[in-house]
Amino acid sequence: MNIKFNYLFYLFILLIFVLLIEGLYSYFYFKVSTLFDLIPTKPVSSINSYIWHENGFVEILQNIFLIFSIFYYLIFLKRLNYISKNLVLILFLYSYFFGLIYYFFEEISWGQNFFKWESPTFFLEFNNQKETNFHNITNLFNQLPRSLLLLWCSLSFWIFQLLNKNTKFQNFKYFIFPNKNLKKISFLLIFFVSPDLLVDKLNLHPGYPTDFTTNIRLYEIIDVVSFNFIRLSELHELILDYYILAHTYYLTKNTKLINSYL
Repeated sequence: MNIKFNYLFYLFILLIFVLLIEGLYSYFYFKVSTLFDLIPTKPVSSINSYIWHENGFVEILQNIFLIFSIFYYLIFLKRLNYISKNLVLILFLYSYFFGLIYYFFEEISWGQNFFKWESPTFFLEFNNQKETNFHNITNLFNQLPRSLLLLWCSLSFWIFQLLNKNTKFQNFKYFIFPNKNLKKISFLLIFFVSPDLLVDKLNLHPGYPTDFTTNIRLYEIIDVVSFNFIRLSELHELILDYYILAHTYYLTKNTKLINSYL
């Protein structure tokens, strides 16, 4: 199992590496185009819309991860032993399922991204992107659940250690951290979140100029170090969704142990 996980994990890291290389090329396009005659020289610094924008490669991959996550979690729920007096745990398990469903449908704007209907009047008026979803209306439905999910996926191994010391929460710990391999994904997520968080909290970014030059500037160095030469939020979501996929997969493999605590 570890060999299989490592193979897929390193393949995922390779994918991220390729995305970052392409992101650097697009971000430094003007500088690169002045070095090679085969590349048309244009004063452009941008993000590849086919990869990072709405319905691009990264977003489609996120949706695929979520679909398989829902599939694995349904298998997990089917295998659960429901003869339990722990209603809090059962409620928690099903809340996670409905959270997955809500997350997936929000990401596809409840089908609008595929079927291309016009948004109802409410969403045209209050949604920042005029789409049929709630997370672009207010931070209460966007930043708050995103931050909670980020904490969950980054610190699950640490939460497991805390619960392991308290007998009252033994029935939660193996749901939260069903396999130690998840720790590797948590570290990957922390690696890509921390630099941007540090730059933001310390207000280190000098801002963006309007002109182009072949010289390397301070803001470009900071953008590279903090991974802001791509749509970083989309990369974060990709890793989060990969974590959720691995988490639900290991739940299906660990159902017997979880059943023993129900």
